[in-house]
Parts: sequence; C-alpha cells; structure tokens
Amino acid sequence: MTEDINLRFSHLKEKMVDPKFQHNEGLSNEVGYWIFDYSADQELEVRKQIAKISDSPLASRVNLRVFDIYDVMMKLLREQEEYTGADPIPILENIEKKQGFDVLIEQINNILEMSENNNLIVQYIQSRLPEQCIIFLDGLGKVYPIIRAHKILNTMHQVLDKNPVVMFYPGNYDEMSLRAFGEVKDQNYYRAFRVD
Repeated sequence: MTEDINLRFSHLKEKMVDPKFQHNEGLSNEVGYWIFDYSADQELEVRKQIAKISDSPLASRVNLRVFDIYDVMMKLLREQEEYTGADPIPILENIEKKQGFDVLIEQINNILEMSENNNLIVQYIQSRLPEQCIIFLDGLGKVYPIIRAHKILNTMHQVLDKNPVVMFYPGNYDEMSLRAFGEVKDQNYYRAFRVD
C-alpha cells in the first residue's frame, strides 16, 4: 500500500465536515462504518495524524470521540477487580504462561463478552457518546489477535448505528475482507466503506 497517508487524511477531514457524512446519509440504508486501512509501517504517522485532528478545532466542531481499543480493553479488564477482588492482569499473565496464548484470547473475549452484540467494549463506547458525534476507533494493531476488528464491527453495528464510525486498521480492506498487517486474513467484512 503506497498511498500518501497525508492525502488520505485530507480526504477524511473533508468527509468529516460533510453533513451527509455526519448524519449517515446517502449510504443505501447501510450503517456509516468506514475503514481507514494503512500499512503497519505507517502506524506512528497515523497516530500523529489522529492526535492532530483530535487537538484541532475540527474535533470540537464535529464532536469527535476517539477510542483506543487497547486502552478500552485494559480499562475494562482492570475494572474486573471490583467483581473478583483481585487484579486480573497477573491472573491473565499466569493463564498465558500455563495454558497458552489461545486460552488467554478466549478468556479475555469471555470477560469482555465479545460474542454478545452489546459487549463491554460497545457498552463502554456507547456510554461515552453524545447524541451526535463522529467516532474514531484506533489501537487495533495493539490488540490483535486478542480482539479482532471484524468482531468489534459486527457487534457494534447492531447497537451504534446513528453516528459515523471510522476504524483505523493496520492492514488492508478491500470492502470484502480484512487482512491484518496486509498478510493475515482477519475475516470477511463487507458492511463498511473504505476511506479513500
């Protein structure tokens, strides 16, 4: 993927000020989910650009809300201490050491209720949204393969369908399937539009 990341961010900013984009209009009855895919070697530039937009007047004008999925996951896991009385992070580290990474992934997905439409990540995001806003989701590379992009999108679109969502994805999206880091096939997902 050799596209100019700065040019793509310029296009994204143009979209963000378009009232049709802000209100999910003209999408043929589809939810306003967008994927901004990029090469993993552009990660630092993408983070810099997101921070730049977040700190700009545009962010307040369109009521931008940015969620780093890794930060959300870690916050939700740490909140489990309220219910269990123990810090879950060392417990999860121990599970990984003794039972392996696949079991760790399964445990985290169970804790976060990722098979449910209204899972804890969706609830966390939904509880922090004003009525009208634009949502940015990033940090997907940091949580892969523990939490998969298609899982978030598949569950989220059942609940969050009024606000445009832009997911920043380190990989390729061809409006049919997601390929994490441009190599690993994540899953078919065809309900989102690609940000060109």
